[in-house]
Amino acid sequence: MSDPEQRICDEYSALFEKSQQLFTGLRDLPQFGKQWLPYFQKTFEVYTKLWKFQQQHRNVLENKERFGLKRWDIGEIASKIGQLYYHFYLRTSETNYLYEAYIFYDAIRTRGYFKDVLETKNASLMVKKLRFYARFIVVCLLLNKRVIVRELVDDLQKFVDDYIKTYRPTDTQEWQFVLQEITLFLQAENTLQITNRPKNAPAFSYRIKPSTSKLCPYDPINRLKLQEAVLVGNYQQQVKFSELTLDMFRLMQALEREPLPTEENSELKESHSEEDKHKKRANPHKYLLYRPTISQLLICISTAFKY
Repeated sequence: MSDPEQRICDEYSALFEKSQQLFTGLRDLPQFGKQWLPYFQKTFEVYTKLWKFQQQHRNVLENKERFGLKRWDIGEIASKIGQLYYHFYLRTSETNYLYEAYIFYDAIRTRGYFKDVLETKNASLMVKKLRFYARFIVVCLLLNKRVIVRELVDDLQKFVDDYIKTYRPTDTQEWQFVLQEITLFLQAENTLQITNRPKNAPAFSYRIKPSTSKLCPYDPINRLKLQEAVLVGNYQQQVKFSELTLDMFRLMQALEREPLPTEENSELKESHSEEDKHKKRANPHKYLLYRPTISQLLICISTAFKY
């Protein structure tokens, strides 16, 4: 191996190791307050650099005699970036981050990054694939992409069956329970049936649309604005999927605005005026708690009051 190629492989390995360490550290961040932001930004910068680096040097990295980068390795990086965008959405309530997560997840599925993991006979890789599909379903649910959700659930059912048949794993009941949860969730969510609806009509959404709401003129002195919301699902046997109960699912969207079109989103990112910042951050921050303890609830309320 020539020196330039060796340096490429070494630099990729160093970037990948650093990204893994930073991503693992996200679990230790406090769920409340704003201390998480610098660490999130640093993690995102490293993953962005890693993603661009593997794109630029794909030929060297994929060569089996040099590094042997696999398709699922690329998929894992893309999945982590999608998770970062999704958690940005959860912590900021900015729906554009949710759509960015969808873009990465959709690319993973469309390009088949996890397509051949079953052939590797590696159970841990198969679990990564199943978790990716479960996360993708949540994102599509929140974006009201019902057709894609149904396709993903069918795919997940098939992959879970393959996983159980091939590996006979100890977490069989856990994955069967995941499938049961999403099936019941979709059944409950589809209780309202709209008749005589045109086939090309947009998906029903609980979110606030620009066409149905008018943004009041920005007034930093006299205007009251909802900035924090604490949503609690506390009933023991609520319909839920991934700790997102049906009522929380509907309420959190009712407190959000629809994602901006790409061109409008770009304009707001480039603008720094107070009025444009106000438009960009129009959604209140939300705390989503499923069956919390009293202490957890009080911490959320006190943190919301503080910030």
